[in-house]
Amino acid sequence: MHLLKLLTVPVFIVFGFMGCSNTPDIPTGITFKHDTLKRLGGRGDNWCITWTKDGSQITSMDDGNWLDGEHGYHNHIYRIIGDPGDFRREDIPAYPQFIFDGNGWFGYGIVSVNGALYSMVSRTPGPNWDGPFRGVKMLKSPDNGQTWYRVSRDGQERFLDPWDESREEVNRKEMFFLEESGRSRDGETAFPFSFCAFVQNGQDNSAAKDEYVYIYSPEGSQAHQLLLARVKQPEMEKRDSWEYFKSWEGDKPVWTSDLDDRGPVYEFPHKNDQDEAFGWYSWLPSVVWNEGLNLYIMVNGGTYAGHGLTGSAKDYFDRWMHTKTGSLGFWYSETPYGPWTQFYYTDYWIVDDEKNRTYQPKLSPKWQSEDGKTMVLIWSDAMKNEKGHSHTVNYLWNQMEIEIQLDQK
Repeated sequence: MHLLKLLTVPVFIVFGFMGCSNTPDIPTGITFKHDTLKRLGGRGDNWCITWTKDGSQITSMDDGNWLDGEHGYHNHIYRIIGDPGDFRREDIPAYPQFIFDGNGWFGYGIVSVNGALYSMVSRTPGPNWDGPFRGVKMLKSPDNGQTWYRVSRDGQERFLDPWDESREEVNRKEMFFLEESGRSRDGETAFPFSFCAFVQNGQDNSAAKDEYVYIYSPEGSQAHQLLLARVKQPEMEKRDSWEYFKSWEGDKPVWTSDLDDRGPVYEFPHKNDQDEAFGWYSWLPSVVWNEGLNLYIMVNGGTYAGHGLTGSAKDYFDRWMHTKTGSLGFWYSETPYGPWTQFYYTDYWIVDDEKNRTYQPKLSPKWQSEDGKTMVLIWSDAMKNEKGHSHTVNYLWNQMEIEIQLDQK
């Protein structure tokens, strides 16, 4: 497998900030390099990834154990050290232990900023996988995963031992978001920023174009509507400092401090061309800075709803997804907030078997070629085994190199 050259230089040294004369080439398509397909480790899914100050990557994982260890986790994190073709995986034992015997906590948003790791952990309505989620708890490590703290919405930190009972607490002080500004759909209420994705600005946020950290989230009751928040990096631990995308004025975003006034920064399909509906557990993006292309690249996909695929309340909020393999798309933007331009999309992404049930596509923020054309795509697969049991055959880490096709100017 061809080993990608790893990015090590902050982007502002190489290119300067946006607005310079270096006009980026335009992405026009994707080539999937199937000869680089690799699957690795024990059970798990939802691989959200960040690039840390020490050069390693941290990935979150849900419902499994990547190292086949003692515990099964609803949510855990691991360190990745090395190149895409040859890397080792390490446990991070100090992270709060969200095990199967506990309550329903699932990890999505994870980011390294100014030497600190942040992990946003979503709370389910019940003790296991279920939705829509109730809100998120913010966890912080100031020392590369050696110790962890709960951060309250007013910025107060409290040390968490890995088995501290308070890791399971759910109340307004413990949760960074909790059942706020919900919107209803057919009698069910879903909440914004109850699971989220941070924009990955290179190593340890060193490629950021401004002073803000950007956070995406699907609108729970209409998951195809993509929400966006931002906060100045020194103030990201204080909820009152967060701002939310409201609308566009041309290509300029309008922000509001009132979560109720939020609006979608982008809209994905809510159904495919066959009138099959996507469910609430869809369209959580992975947005990374691509230094070689001087662009932000977003990958995203829709997860098909319950067994009827109708978009009704019964289907939309059905805890069972993956009736069909998920959709897959790629977008680009010159800024972390858009506007976004689509350059690839398919309603059903098949990797190597018609029985694939792909979902939650991600991009590594570190594993990129020097020219930016080659990146590494990571995804989850709920494919069934011969007995018809789902989340078995490929329910682990899936990765493949992709090549971005360009319209060169």
